[in-house]
Amino acid sequence: MGITKPVLVFGHRGACGYRPENTLESFELAFIQGADAIECDVVPTKDGHLIVRHDSWLSDTTDIAEHPEFADRKREGLVGWQMTRQDWFVEDFTLAEIKTLRATERLADLRPGSAKFNGQFEIPSLDEFLAASFNDGKHLIIEIKHGSHFALLGFPVAAILARILGESNWRERGITLTIESFDAAVLSQAKRLCGDIAKYVFLVESWGMPSDRTDLGVAAWLDEIASKFDGVGIEAKQLFDDGSLVSKMHDRGLLVYAWTAKVEEAVASIEEYYVGFINLGTDGIFADQPDLLAELVAGLS
Repeated sequence: MGITKPVLVFGHRGACGYRPENTLESFELAFIQGADAIECDVVPTKDGHLIVRHDSWLSDTTDIAEHPEFADRKREGLVGWQMTRQDWFVEDFTLAEIKTLRATERLADLRPGSAKFNGQFEIPSLDEFLAASFNDGKHLIIEIKHGSHFALLGFPVAAILARILGESNWRERGITLTIESFDAAVLSQAKRLCGDIAKYVFLVESWGMPSDRTDLGVAAWLDEIASKFDGVGIEAKQLFDDGSLVSKMHDRGLLVYAWTAKVEEAVASIEEYYVGFINLGTDGIFADQPDLLAELVAGLS
């Protein structure tokens, strides 16, 4: 099979199938492996910085449990949708304290090759991520995590992001940006505060799909998204379930990105698994193993 328009390969949290996610080492490896862009997640610290982490809690991706000096900060906290857990939470720590932690692999049993790097890499701030020279001339995708949750705690994440981007020299270095979020209100705020410096992509999981799945209901939902944002980053399952969604989004001028390709989920062969993603017809695919997907895309082009 051949593809006339090669799909873009996005390193999901870097090359997180090979290195602990959201670390500079993971991001650099993704570009070495041929990713067209890399995606990172940002959350705020107690003193108003943004660090590159996926969750508000820290035990899954850092070695914080091994730091006795922070033992008394473990508490029950909200992690979304009324769920709570006992953990350490990023909003309770300053950037200086976060910098004493080291990254760990979230899926250690599935990814022992990544887990062997546990404890070796720092937790980067967004400033450090933007300043990394391996990003020069590249495309960076920044996801605002838990925006409304942090807003309720008094952290204006969109405003902090706008300040950091305004202070960085990313434009002079030929970097292009995409900003994304599952939270439409926070993404709209980021668009208002940051302006036309980036593409803005609304992220959609199963719970974000319209309750009215008739043609009229889906059309109204997509029209609203297209009136506000440049694209949609959507859980691939939704696209597999409704093969018409990609064309409907494209008809409205929306970019369409699918997430997330993970080789551990392949049932028959890795190639067949990836071809399923490619055949969706999206503009980009987020992948945990960007080298494998990039190699296949290049071979099909």
